Amino acid sequence: MPEKYVTVGGIATHLFHTGPTTLPDAPPDTDLGRTLVCIHGSGNNGHSMLPLMERLEDAHRVIAPSLPAHARSGGVEGLASIPQMAAHVAGLVEALRLGRPVLLGHSLGGAVVLELALSRPELVSGLVIVGSTAKFPSLPDVALDGLRRVVEGKERRQFTRDAFSPSTPDEIVHKGWMEDAKTDPRVMLSDMVSLRGWAADERLDEVTVPTLVVWGADEYPPLRAGGAALREGIAGARALTVPDAGHMVHFEKPDEVAAEVRKFLEGLA
Repeated sequence: MPEKYVTVGGIATHLFHTGPTTLPDAPPDTDLGRTLVCIHGSGNNGHSMLPLMERLEDAHRVIAPSLPAHARSGGVEGLASIPQMAAHVAGLVEALRLGRPVLLGHSLGGAVVLELALSRPELVSGLVIVGSTAKFPSLPDVALDGLRRVVEGKERRQFTRDAFSPSTPDEIVHKGWMEDAKTDPRVMLSDMVSLRGWAADERLDEVTVPTLVVWGADEYPPLRAGGAALREGIAGARALTVPDAGHMVHFEKPDEVAAEVRKFLEGLA
């Protein structure tokens, strides 16, 4: 998959894109179909969107950046808040001259794209919110203590199957772990902390663009409920529940998710 850097707010932001390779300072070609910008989840990176990109590239242009300090993007620390991340994505959209793309966000990325649709609606023509919600479950300090101990060098980083369905093959789970391992755990901690002070559950009636909400049948129960609340709170929102998939639904079941995203994109006016 072609890749390049674009400077946004002084930060070299790494991204993958479908379509022809372009010169370093030239935006990707967006002449084919719709333009879809995919934003990854906590501690993850743009490469985790590759399964979706491969299934959509025949008809649409897909761009998947890594947020600052994630994987190969510049920066040592992650951005401190969801509004700051949304502003960074807005800067990326403007730097690449993408007009009004459709935004897809997974988990933390779902919060980012929802915040962007609320703060800069002129930059968004549609939303796909995957494994996310408008208000994340409370994350008390005790829930982050294990990650803090990893950051302090007191424990080894643990990779578990919690984000995946019990039925997901080990090969897929291992590939997911490899994506997480590309980002410093300090950035994962920063991402998690950023979610504690953010909520958009009382602003959902302000979302005016077409929206698709996706979650796995084996998603964490609070996030599954949060997805249902998004569907109910955003006027006209559509929803997809994917069987045998967990929090990493787009990574576990890319065929099913890509097929629904394709229908969504092609149904936009």
